[in-house]
Amino acid sequence: MGKPTLADLKNSQKKIHLRSRKAKQLSKRYNRELKLKKRRGENNIKLQFLGEKLIWFKENMTQGKEQLTHKDILELIKKYIDRNLEQLEQINIKHRIGGRASRQHASREDHIRITYEREMNQFTSCGFETVDFLNMKSMDVFKSWSGELCYIPNFKLRKFTKQFLESGVMGPKESTLSQDAESDEEMDNGNIDSHTSNESEGEFPEEIV
Repeated sequence: MGKPTLADLKNSQKKIHLRSRKAKQLSKRYNRELKLKKRRGENNIKLQFLGEKLIWFKENMTQGKEQLTHKDILELIKKYIDRNLEQLEQINIKHRIGGRASRQHASREDHIRITYEREMNQFTSCGFETVDFLNMKSMDVFKSWSGELCYIPNFKLRKFTKQFLESGVMGPKESTLSQDAESDEEMDNGNIDSHTSNESEGEFPEEIV
């Protein structure tokens, strides 16, 4: 005989003693259902928030591009983080008009400021999560997405940091050119005989992936 379900215990016509085994089973299963319900609600909220964020990126990303560069991603994430700053400025202007002492729209103002600080902190430290725009397969799936939340688990997500994207914008071409210029200057000063010696010693920087 299997374990009694929560419905079986509830529908039981017998009186259940508070300290009986059945009462403990009923309490345990009830608490478990509450936890599962709460967890499902939290997951739905997270999925809804992620869906709204990804829809914004899909609507604001450069159309027609097969793949985004480090610079494109950097500017796109910055634009997303700054998306509510104009509204915050309008609230501040309203506060200054007439010398109002009370903070009208205070809750909205605080929400915008806290959200901006949290997202900027993520971007400059642990990473800002969005679609992996550097992955071609991920880009193809994202481009064909029509906004349904049920398809979000199919996306390959990635956390981008500001430092990583800025380093991708700066190199590897610029770093290679700067080192080549230094090498040419040293050659003019007679410190280096030829580029061949540099190549044999492996002094040229490797390409950053």
